[in-house]
Order: sequence, then C-alpha cells, then structure tokens
Amino acid sequence: MIGDEKGPPASLTGLFATAYRLYVHRVGLYVSLAIAAFAVQAIVDLAVMRDDGLAIGLNIIVGSFVMAAVSIGVAFDLAQKDADWSTIFNSASLRWGVVVIVNGVYYVLYRLFWPSLFAPPEETGYGFLLIPFVLLLGAITLATVVAAIDPAKSRLTLPLVALAKGFVVSAQFVNLGRLMMFSVLLMLPMIAETFLELQLIRRGVFEAGFWAAIPLDAITIGPLQALATVLYVDFLRRAHR
Repeated sequence: MIGDEKGPPASLTGLFATAYRLYVHRVGLYVSLAIAAFAVQAIVDLAVMRDDGLAIGLNIIVGSFVMAAVSIGVAFDLAQKDADWSTIFNSASLRWGVVVIVNGVYYVLYRLFWPSLFAPPEETGYGFLLIPFVLLLGAITLATVVAAIDPAKSRLTLPLVALAKGFVVSAQFVNLGRLMMFSVLLMLPMIAETFLELQLIRRGVFEAGFWAAIPLDAITIGPLQALATVLYVDFLRRAHR
C-alpha cells in the first residue's frame, strides 16, 4: 500500500515526537473513530447483548478498524502523501479483516499469558520469564501495522505474512531495546484496566469490566497505534542498515 516512506527521525525522542505530531495532524478523524468505537460497544454491550464472548469479539472488530485507519493515516503523512478521510476509510476497509485476524491472535496469547503477570515472583523468575511474553505482544502489535500498510499480493496470505514480518523485524538485535520499551508501554493501560476493574467491582459498579477497559481503550488505542506505526518504519530502517 505504502512503500516509499521518507522515514522518521533516528533518535528515540524524535520517534515519540513524530508519532505525536502525526497523530495530532489528524486528531479529529482519529478521535472521532475512537468515540464511534466506544459508542458502538456501549450500545451493544450495555443495552443489547451483555455477553462477554460477543463483547470481546466486538472490541476486537471495532478496535481493528481504528488501528488500521490510524496506521494508514500516519503512514501516508510520514510518506508526505496526500490522503483525505475517504481515502483512509477505503484503505482501512480493505485491510480491516486482516487486522482483525492479527488482533485475534494477540488476544489469544494475551489470555494465555496475562495471568502469569500477577503470579508470585518466584514463579516468574522475578520477572525475567515474563520478558518473552511482553516482547511477543509488542511484536504482534507491530504486525497489525504490517497488516494495515504493507504492500501485499494477496490478502488471503497477509495475516501470516504480517505476523511473520512483525516477528522477524522485531527480533532483530538492533531493535530489541526499542521493542522492549514499546512493549512495556503497551502493558501500562492493561495493568491500569485490571486494577481499575477491581476497584469498580468493590464499589459495586454496574458492568465494571466494561467501564474499566473500554473508555481507556478508546483513549489510548490511537496514540499507541501511531507510535507503533512510526516504530515499525524505524525498525525496518535499522534492520536494513
């Protein structure tokens, strides 16, 4: 889809500044999408279904469109290409299903390994055994960027290509430090959601799980995906030096 990115700055500070600038450049679009995603989930989860499994699926589906749109918009702006909101919507629609599949893989691994984060220190090697899990989630998030913006001959094979490329690029030794930093950032909202849910449950709040997770998702999904997109382009550059 986009193959001639000009490239972000090389410094870590420059990468954060670039991700922030490019997110703010289309903040109206990205925030509108996040609000729409929240509204859809609020209506369906609280008023219609009230089914945990379907709510999780809906969260993956609507969140994937927001992620695809943010990655595509940021990539266009990073490449200094003109793209209006309809171009971004159309492009995101074409890659939406692929991003859903990659996010589905993310969720399965998250459910398998997340409880280990709160295990006694002795069971996790005082945190060292959690490092591969944290890095894996970061690599899969980068794979959502691949799914959204990388050129592809076939969307049928793109989910596997995206996962493979996300892992290969992230696993380059030169990128591991930045991958770890990004992966830790991804953990912070999830940790906050876990503790917030416990507090809401203690206070008897209706649908505590929804109110602990979905609003925070809506706030963080766009900025984190913008950073993931900038980092992915940076990782490609560093890996090919």
